Amino acid sequence: MEGMANFNFIHTGLKTMAVLFMVIALIILILYLMKRFLLRGQGIKGDIPIKTVSSLHLSPKERVEVLEISGERILIGITPGSINFLTKLNNSNEKDKRTDENNEMLRTR
Repeated sequence: MEGMANFNFIHTGLKTMAVLFMVIALIILILYLMKRFLLRGQGIKGDIPIKTVSSLHLSPKERVEVLEISGERILIGITPGSINFLTKLNNSNEKDKRTDENNEMLRTR
């Protein structure tokens, strides 16, 4: 009789685990389908490309970020309560081009 009770306990445990895995798989499938089909149209609207170039965390909730918007780089400060414009940065590519042009002019003299 005792062997039969252990068998029922193991059998019930295995059935419970199987049902649990099926429920978890169903939840994952539903979340994947929602992400794929329902959230598809909620991307970035507009045609202004915004790219995060660099980010520096000053504390757990405060940071400064360099953003590139339409080829211009700006520095912003981000805190839990606000986002502040700090300054506009010179584009390093333009600066490198100007330095190369100046070096060429000096070589030709």
